[in-house]
Amino acid sequence: MMRKLFVLVACLSLLAFAAEDPVAAIKKKDAELQTLVKKSSHSAKEKERIKALLGDSFDFGLLAKKSLSTKDWDAQDAASQEKFVTEFQRMVRNSSAKRLELYKADSTIYEPAKMKKDNEARVVAHLWNQGKETVLEYKMSLVDGKWMAWDLVIDDLSTARNYKDQFSQILKTKSFADLIDIISKKADEADK
Repeated sequence: MMRKLFVLVACLSLLAFAAEDPVAAIKKKDAELQTLVKKSSHSAKEKERIKALLGDSFDFGLLAKKSLSTKDWDAQDAASQEKFVTEFQRMVRNSSAKRLELYKADSTIYEPAKMKKDNEARVVAHLWNQGKETVLEYKMSLVDGKWMAWDLVIDDLSTARNYKDQFSQILKTKSFADLIDIISKKADEADK
């Protein structure tokens, strides 16, 4: 019995350490992103890689859900929620790839992750570009053994909260289907 308990504890310990450290997860993506961002022009393949790097770091399902009030999210059927997440992800990826200057940094210092439970973390990064500091805070969750950001706070401005404010204003006068159409059009515009 004691041996089985020891094996179980050893296996659980391995699983707990199998996930990459949240800071390491951000640093790895950031290193490649910085290399691409510093180029003066980008091929179509590089633009797609930038979108992939930005997209692979985020849990768009959770970010999309948090960009709506609980009432607005819960009022939608699963198909509408899925369509919203898909178009929201497309919009965020396309617009982020278009505003690459936000990601440029001459140097970056990462603070140690602030852990909340075993599956939530906050990672703060200090970016310097031409002597100006920008503070980024990644709010992260462990999803299938991989650290994924669900919010990015830039100089105290939350991405999720910003979208939530915008979307709640739209939903005061328009339907959820209209909101999805608006997001879809913004995604198309940002992809040009």
